[in-house]
Amino acid sequence: MTYTLSGGTVLDGRGGRIPQGTVVLRDGRIAAVGAAGQVPESLEGERLDTTGRTVMPGLFDAHVHVLSHSGARPYSPRTWPVTTFAEEQLLHAAANAHLALECGVTTLRDMAGGRAEVALKHALDDGVLPGPRLVTSGFIGMTGGHGDMFFPPSLTRRPFPVADGPDACRAAVRAHVRDGVDLIKICTSGGVLSLGDAVAWRNYTDAEVAAIVDEAHALGRRVAVHAHSRAGIAQALAAGVDTIEHGTELDEELAAGLAAAGCYLCPTLTISAYLVREGASHGIEAEALEKARAAHARHRDAIRLAWRAGVKLFAGTDSCNAMPFGQHTSELAALVEDVGLSPMEAVVAATSRAAEACGLADRTGALQAGLAADVLVVDGDPLADIRVLEDRSRIAGVFRDGRLLVERGLRRR
Repeated sequence: MTYTLSGGTVLDGRGGRIPQGTVVLRDGRIAAVGAAGQVPESLEGERLDTTGRTVMPGLFDAHVHVLSHSGARPYSPRTWPVTTFAEEQLLHAAANAHLALECGVTTLRDMAGGRAEVALKHALDDGVLPGPRLVTSGFIGMTGGHGDMFFPPSLTRRPFPVADGPDACRAAVRAHVRDGVDLIKICTSGGVLSLGDAVAWRNYTDAEVAAIVDEAHALGRRVAVHAHSRAGIAQALAAGVDTIEHGTELDEELAAGLAAAGCYLCPTLTISAYLVREGASHGIEAEALEKARAAHARHRDAIRLAWRAGVKLFAGTDSCNAMPFGQHTSELAALVEDVGLSPMEAVVAATSRAAEACGLADRTGALQAGLAADVLVVDGDPLADIRVLEDRSRIAGVFRDGRLLVERGLRRR
């Protein structure tokens, strides 16, 4: 199918802006991008008038947990994952992916997964279900670590398998890669929502982290690291990981190190603010809320420091059982209002920069000829008001691989 989108303001995802631009989509890819009159409009397919609207790359939410509750009935964020059939959870994951698509997200990076998420990825890629592309992770955690402490010790079947010791960690990487995951996720600190641990707890020894990073890189997989504590961030940086998630206790020395190493940072500011604002009413336990408040108090300052130091930030919300899907574009507003990015810089963080961090820069994340036709049409101007993206009714159209999957009043010529 061919589409010609013309008349609107085009944001290329890399900081470029074209007033009254034209974008041609053909056979699932971007065929041409340019100013009106410089790009011949295709005589084939659909011709869409985007005058008064913004045409931009589809957005990334690069830190989510799709296997989360998506229903209307009340539920317990803590017990739902262990009291619900795996098959039922996968249906919720499909609904979450579609909701993200309706918000303008064309790529999700799942951050604690395995075979179920890989299965959903395949279904989305095959067009069995409409939804964004899904980047899947294989989660590896230590006994008593952040992932393991989400569930009571009385459970003999842990939803997140554990691996202890360098050899077991290597074997876990290999098993995940065999299942088809796109990256490996580990922890080098305790967490906020896990119970019975502390943020300062070390998760994995240097030898275990080194084994995981070495094995993953040898098999062509990136490594993403959950790290709140200063020690956890330093350990991850020294091991040569690819992305750090959260970065709550980042300081000037570490920020300089991340910038020099080219290590990407996904702040997940959205969930930090949500837990403080709405965690209690959402059923989050007092222990977790206390940790959330302590982390939130320093989180924004740490990310501001990182941004000033030149660390490459990219957008992710940490949507999960503790914070429902649908708030994906709030991360852009947080980057602008809490950190100091310009709206254009926030758009880059949620498009081309996120694509780089996920290893997809040669496939998507920008409006460039040859890349996948992952395109968002917005009724309004995000550069004038970044919160325009939070109004789902103003998401006029969403294309994934050239397929128009969300349409709200696009005008035909």
